[in-house]
Amino acid sequence: MKLLGKRHEEFIREANRVDSWLMLRLALLIAVTLPLAAQPDLGYRHVENWGRLPAGHVSGQGMAVAADAGGAIWFYNRGSHPVIQFAPDGQVLRSWKEDPLLSKHAGSAHGIGIGPDGGIWLVDQEGAAIWKYSPEGRLLIGIQSFSGKVGDNDAKYAFNGPTAVAFDSAGNVYVADGYWNTRIVKYSRTGNYITHWGGSGDGEGQFNLIHGITVDGRDRVIVADRGNNRIQLFDATGRFLEVWDGFGAPWALTWDTKENVVWVVDGNAGRVLKFTTTGELLGGFGSSGREPGQLHQAHAIAVGKDGALYIAETVNQRIQKFVKQ
Repeated sequence: MKLLGKRHEEFIREANRVDSWLMLRLALLIAVTLPLAAQPDLGYRHVENWGRLPAGHVSGQGMAVAADAGGAIWFYNRGSHPVIQFAPDGQVLRSWKEDPLLSKHAGSAHGIGIGPDGGIWLVDQEGAAIWKYSPEGRLLIGIQSFSGKVGDNDAKYAFNGPTAVAFDSAGNVYVADGYWNTRIVKYSRTGNYITHWGGSGDGEGQFNLIHGITVDGRDRVIVADRGNNRIQLFDATGRFLEVWDGFGAPWALTWDTKENVVWVVDGNAGRVLKFTTTGELLGGFGSSGREPGQLHQAHAIAVGKDGALYIAETVNQRIQKFVKQ
């Protein structure tokens, strides 16, 4: 009986240890998930039947979206017409039809940005190039190596898996060279190399899949460091400023000039998040799925002149509009 009692005591102690371990795991799980669960809902609604394409237009994966100064929305996708310009009401204003014999946008489209002068900058991921076009589709500037080959992290005019593009108040161009390279490259408005920074890792100023970039009203460069589940901020010279984390995976982001906030899409969770420029999470909306109003691999976000949010999705092969209720 004494031996049984001792074994019973050992069993109880072991059970308590296991129970404590399980409670610790549960506490950690709650600590991780509570911020998402507790996010205030921002009350945005999906605009039904917005952006219907005319006959002959077939949308491919929705890769990027941008808003111009006049209020139009530009959609870069991997379909029959890779570049489509929409009016705020969803009417197609113009589109650029793909000729597979002349270009490969339908297979290589990834990012789009509208420069201060209204130029349309396209990020050619597989082609390792950045192209600037007029709104009519005339090529104005190309940034690419002479050979068309990819470059390493120190190449001035060659990329390896570029993802996104953004602009500061002076018109300088920032390229997220982020799928296989791990850096930000800065150019003048005419495409002349200025500087670059980055490297592979999870330290300050290092990256693991840079998937989005924007510049705020103070010319701070805000970077979606997707593989590290965080956002990093830099000044215009590349000096590290701060990091935002603990919210999910930032697939893309954009600065809202009117509200002075940063909008982020978490493509893993199907969520849209709203941050102050000091990194405070104000709330979010959205859920993962294929139905209208849901988001599946949300890949890019833009804020229209009307304050509406426009989101491009890859798997769902579409662009959606959301407005405040």
